[in-house]
Amino acid sequence: MNRDSRLPALTGLRWAAALIVFGQHTLELFYDPDLVAPRPVRAVVWGLLVNGGAIGVSFFFVLSGFVLTWSTRDPARPGPARAFWWRRFSKIYPATLVTTLAALLVVGGAGPVQLAAHLTLTQTWFPHATVFGALNPVSWSLSCEAFFYLCFPLLLRALHRLRPGGLWAVAAALTGSVLATGVLLTLAGRPLALWLGYMFPPVRMAEFTLGVVLALLVRAGAWRGPGLRWSFVLVGTGAAAALTVPYPLNQHALTLVPVAFVVAAAARADLDGVPTVWTRPLLRYLGEVSFAFYLVHYLTYLSYERLGLLPHHADPLVAALTTVSVFSISLLAAMAVYHLVELPALRALRRRPAGDPPGSAGLPGSAGLPVDGLPKQVGVAVVPGVLLDEVQVDGPQRHRPPLGVVERVVQLRGGDHEP
Repeated sequence: MNRDSRLPALTGLRWAAALIVFGQHTLELFYDPDLVAPRPVRAVVWGLLVNGGAIGVSFFFVLSGFVLTWSTRDPARPGPARAFWWRRFSKIYPATLVTTLAALLVVGGAGPVQLAAHLTLTQTWFPHATVFGALNPVSWSLSCEAFFYLCFPLLLRALHRLRPGGLWAVAAALTGSVLATGVLLTLAGRPLALWLGYMFPPVRMAEFTLGVVLALLVRAGAWRGPGLRWSFVLVGTGAAAALTVPYPLNQHALTLVPVAFVVAAAARADLDGVPTVWTRPLLRYLGEVSFAFYLVHYLTYLSYERLGLLPHHADPLVAALTTVSVFSISLLAAMAVYHLVELPALRALRRRPAGDPPGSAGLPGSAGLPVDGLPKQVGVAVVPGVLLDEVQVDGPQRHRPPLGVVERVVQLRGGDHEP
């Protein structure tokens, strides 16, 4: 096992997860209301895309915990927490700030409370769709990530002391808690289930913690699980089963274990030197820009709607061409954000991180490792090429009068609509 591996397959998989999120939002914002096609065609499209965002966000939460733990050189001596927090801030906040300000132009309608909550990444602590559904709604997941980052130093100190048997017990408890929460919240009203079961940071912390546990098991050589191919089969099986259960049990509870298998199996493939399609250079690059793609793709759809570019009665060909157009604009915008905002911000903000002398070891971001496309002295927050512990996805529905962004968040949410 090569412990110095940069885990390139996990980078490529980030792009795959971002694509299935794009797919769900395409369904919610365009296909579901506007695709004119035979019912069997609509049913197939609906079944393939409806819960993609939930699977993608769960993958990113697990991946976040895994990558941050793996890139900590010595969990017993993780280093200063404030240096870690600064590096996470410098990674996710510049692009978040730029796209939030862009959302003011595209969406508008945000009051001081909404704007303050989104700028401070605290929007999911408010149990109101008028707050977490404002501006760029997909940024709700970054509010969860901010909480994860705050807890990570203490969480790692506690979990690294456990032996493999204890780690397996924690993993079982975490997956059981996610399933139990999903079952219990099927009895709740939809707004409460959406906020408490899907967006509330302490509840989503289970997936991040599971990623931490997986990394510790892999690091200890104690991971036992299926390979990457069978892990994907299990994800598909779980996603199919989710089509038969009510909200919010259909979101991520039935696919969490298979998603965890995918993360661990991809990491093991990298560590064992097994080549996969996910390690190809193009997919690795797209994985790097996937955070920016996540931030801009929803705003692209809203911009198309405001400009009257989304056809309201589209046959399959027109729908496909429109989707390609939205995707292409989103990708170009993401590349611009990545190269003109993310990378320059990393260079500027990580020259002298507070409390972390250059080259010091410890928490992710203190290791002085190089990032692809950045000078070596910058120092990275996670394994080079695997920076997406901050990209999560899923969001509300399309901006279409008379419903605004907020109303759509409550009205339609992953798996609610019929084909």
